Amino acid sequence: MKMKLLFALTFFFQVAFSQNHDILITEILADPTPSIGLPEREYIEIFNNTENAISLKGFKLFYGNFSAFFPDSVLLPQTYYIVCRRGFEPDFRNYGKVIALSNFSLPNDGTLLIIKNQKDELVHYVDYKSSWYKNVVDGGISLEMINLANACLSESNWAASKSTMGGTPGKQNSVSSSIRDTSQPRFLSYSLIDKELIVTFDKNLSSQFLIDKTNFDTIEGDLKIENVTFNPYKRNEFVVYLNATVDVGQNAVLRIKTPEDCLGNIGEDLDVDFSNLLPAELGEIVLSEILFNPKPGGEDFVEIYNNSGKSLSLKNWKIANVDEAGAIKDIKLLIGYDFKLLPKSHLAFTTNVAFLTQNYPKSGKLLQVESLPAFNNDKGSVILLNQNSEEFDRFQYSEKMHHGLLVNPEGVSLERSSFEKSNSWLSASADAGFATPGADNSQKLTDDLQDSFSAEPYIFNPYQGSDISKTFLKYKVANPGIACNIDIVNKSGRHVRKLASNAILGTSGEIEWDGKGDSGQILPVGYYLFKISTYSNSTKMTFFAKCVLGSY
Repeated sequence: MKMKLLFALTFFFQVAFSQNHDILITEILADPTPSIGLPEREYIEIFNNTENAISLKGFKLFYGNFSAFFPDSVLLPQTYYIVCRRGFEPDFRNYGKVIALSNFSLPNDGTLLIIKNQKDELVHYVDYKSSWYKNVVDGGISLEMINLANACLSESNWAASKSTMGGTPGKQNSVSSSIRDTSQPRFLSYSLIDKELIVTFDKNLSSQFLIDKTNFDTIEGDLKIENVTFNPYKRNEFVVYLNATVDVGQNAVLRIKTPEDCLGNIGEDLDVDFSNLLPAELGEIVLSEILFNPKPGGEDFVEIYNNSGKSLSLKNWKIANVDEAGAIKDIKLLIGYDFKLLPKSHLAFTTNVAFLTQNYPKSGKLLQVESLPAFNNDKGSVILLNQNSEEFDRFQYSEKMHHGLLVNPEGVSLERSSFEKSNSWLSASADAGFATPGADNSQKLTDDLQDSFSAEPYIFNPYQGSDISKTFLKYKVANPGIACNIDIVNKSGRHVRKLASNAILGTSGEIEWDGKGDSGQILPVGYYLFKISTYSNSTKMTFFAKCVLGSY
């Protein structure tokens, strides 16, 4: 079925679309409940960004589908003002200068705020969203602009207030910074619908850049550009209208010449490869890993895997779980644009990419989403749905599926060791960091049926900070889920370091030794052995690998 994208307020301007930024919206409190210090009233804060007094006569505030005229008042230079609903002025007078509107309301989830002057010219706009709060979920905390010099930017220039009161109405923001954004605009994604190619960047682009159609060209095939349009209130995105539809499986390239953001930062010429990707067939995209009991302060993640030999589109794919009756519920959209999942590759979804990269060193391809279904810590289900909401994969997980030697499963994922077997989920290995979001699973089955251990480099020098200051015990085992003990013994056979105790191994990996003993001191120069015992429900084996410590 063909779909059309509806762009609200999509225009093509013959003249530059700009904001004069004489007055800025610098703070927003849309959800004042529960209060942590401020009045339980909605407000925005505006700032006279000039050295002159400004009369507000004829100025208008638009919020969502509603609007209100500012009262006939004067803004003093370089001064903050609190804007609230009429009748609430006494609640804010202790915080600063107050301007009351006849009608005023802010949705908690977000809306578009626009200030226009008496000539109906745009002064400033902010399209705020509740997701800008990042991990702050309770009410009573405002959103604050970070840098007034970056006022044309969107989410990247806003953050939750750090004030103990929950906000800073009428004065400089608690998150204020003088660091100006100098980064080049970065391409994020595209979405192809019939003849329309929607291109998204990480920040708002220059309107002058978007208006100049010579900045865009197709460099492959017979496709031509007929027009380029953009939404003036969402300039991180623009629409390229093509002269023909792109055939299924067809690839093409859009050249974007020196993309420029709204601050004047210019990037290099960019080629965007786009295609009308083939839809996945059942079994080609599967669930691969899940973390349902994260570390404190962390978030769940779900990983999928392209088990086919072709690139597949993830546009409009979803994740869900089931209720007590087994019905699918809590459906969450993962990606609303064309996203190419390469053959034999992993991709993990989370609401906190930064936490995963900081806590799991083996992380790979990660994609941040606004929300995921709720996954209980003891047991639950994960449902993978395609663009048509058809079930593609299902995993019923339980905490009891973790390795028996795992004392605390908190922060440990379950990985799929085989994509041909449905019941092949195991705890991620200790040496992989207990999770491998977006990367090859540590418990991946291989064709290598020979267990092997080796120490590399054979000679290393822990006394000097060089490339050979550490040695690594590298291993391959035939079966996933093997546990091990690893001790370092000296040439007399005496224990000097416990390197691993009941540690869960992957099917391959490496374990580092820095030449130190249990006390933390570097051991004397000499010969040392890795004493390795591996075991599972059916096996128990001991291996030895020798390494030599170098001298000064």
